[in-house]
Amino acid sequence: MSIRKEPAAFRVILFALAISSTVACSVESEVATDTAHQAVINSPLPSNLNLILKGNVSVTIGPLTQVFGDVGSPGVTGSVLFDVGSTQGFANNIVANIVHVAVAAQAGHVFGNDITVDGFAAVQTLGIDPTAMSQVPAGTASAPGSTDITIADNQSRQLCPGQYGTISIGANATLNLNGGVYDVTRLVLADGARLEPSEPVVLLVAGGVTTGTGATIAPFPQVVNPMTAADIRIEAGSDIAIGSSSTVRAHLLASTGRISTGTRTQLQGAAWANVIAIGASGSVSADGVFLAQAPSVPPPCNDNNACTADQCVGSGTAIAFCRNTAVAAGSSCEDGNTCNGAEVCNATGQCQPGTPVASGTSCADGDVCNGDETCNGTGTCVAGAPPVVNDGNACTADACDPETGVAHIPLPDGTTCSGIGVCHAGTCSVQGAIFSQDFFQFEASPAQCDAWTDFRTNQVVNGSYSSVSMSGTFEPAGVTCNEPAAATQICGALHQGSFASVFCSGRLWNVGDCFGLELSIDNPVCTCNADGHSLRPCIGDAEWGGVNGETCFGPTQNIKVICQ
Repeated sequence: MSIRKEPAAFRVILFALAISSTVACSVESEVATDTAHQAVINSPLPSNLNLILKGNVSVTIGPLTQVFGDVGSPGVTGSVLFDVGSTQGFANNIVANIVHVAVAAQAGHVFGNDITVDGFAAVQTLGIDPTAMSQVPAGTASAPGSTDITIADNQSRQLCPGQYGTISIGANATLNLNGGVYDVTRLVLADGARLEPSEPVVLLVAGGVTTGTGATIAPFPQVVNPMTAADIRIEAGSDIAIGSSSTVRAHLLASTGRISTGTRTQLQGAAWANVIAIGASGSVSADGVFLAQAPSVPPPCNDNNACTADQCVGSGTAIAFCRNTAVAAGSSCEDGNTCNGAEVCNATGQCQPGTPVASGTSCADGDVCNGDETCNGTGTCVAGAPPVVNDGNACTADACDPETGVAHIPLPDGTTCSGIGVCHAGTCSVQGAIFSQDFFQFEASPAQCDAWTDFRTNQVVNGSYSSVSMSGTFEPAGVTCNEPAAATQICGALHQGSFASVFCSGRLWNVGDCFGLELSIDNPVCTCNADGHSLRPCIGDAEWGGVNGETCFGPTQNIKVICQ
């Protein structure tokens, strides 16, 4: 392996490394190869390779030719040459055992074992296994017919898919191909000839393909459905020779032969062969990804009308045309939209609109996680409201399956929940949350409000509680609700900031808004009482409540609320 044309400083470094390696080997001759060195000489190939030029034996890019794509030669002795003044996009790759970038040539990322850069390469990676790339695949067997097709100079014709002998297209003549597979003995295009498929085709040529100067192989300019280079695949059992100043937009394969182009040739797509030689002053660019096997192609003569039966008449003969016959009246031409009714064909090959279904009719898309879609009565399917997945329970794992819907899976017993409790049977069992603050007569309570908010939102959680109590300076024993269901409802309302009115242990517990959340016992929310039990720290003035006494402008006291 070697890299030629290294800078002097690089040669000095290599010399120093060589001396260092010699000394190391003399001290310990049986030491394994350095791991960093191994990493370099076993470099992986880029994972995003899209080889537009691939030759088992060699790929040659002629002088002044531009390449916009990856180039590779997978043979053990395979080579790639970018000749004088040729260029490649810097983001592209060259992969081969031997790579030569000639004077004034420019290349992207070069991977190889014998790299010579007399021009410029954006990146060089030494040490690759070229066999990590697959070989150029074998072509599909062709079964030609005996009917030769000759298109005279300046003539235009079309063909149906089928089996043919030699197809010859005269000077400045045009052959239009309807979609399908063509088995051909040989394909010849004279100067200025045009091969223009109007639908995806695969041409299986038993022999070779030859074009004259200024020939064109590309999609028909007025195609009904847009086409790419990948929609025209030509496989040849021998060589493919493209003449100078020609334009090719296709994927070419000559697994045992040679693909060559003349000067100023424009190739858009891909070319894979045993040997590839691209002429001078041309261009090669990517269009689609080359497939190892020929793709299946749809039936020919598609007019995009569900109400006609499409047929290419004259398969295998010199005469061809499309026939699009109206199907029987009443045949479905459904467009897939439930809401606009069932479309059917009439007797003249036209699709008649259906009658929109009633508003509220289901048009579900099969995914329950995005809600229930329904028709709006004018032919449109309206999106539904997605279900609520989060149940607010810290002891369940919430999920939504497109088929089965929302599920709340209990977490294992003992799992910590909300930082202050543990899960049991899918419910957070809280050990206790305590609010205890001193309040001062005739003074507002902003600090106590902050503590109340923290108590409700952070200490009290969505979980199960066994009791809730309110006590204070003037009633240390306080009032307690010992019924778990009621206590859970009261503490849950405090946490959520919602309304609740719950009868428990002989008392009526009320949670509601009074310029801030209030907890009151046996009294309506936001009322004053001479011997009540109320707490509203966030009211913004001195009417913060009281326990066993005045609940508006009460005396200085401590008030405590416990959810346990």
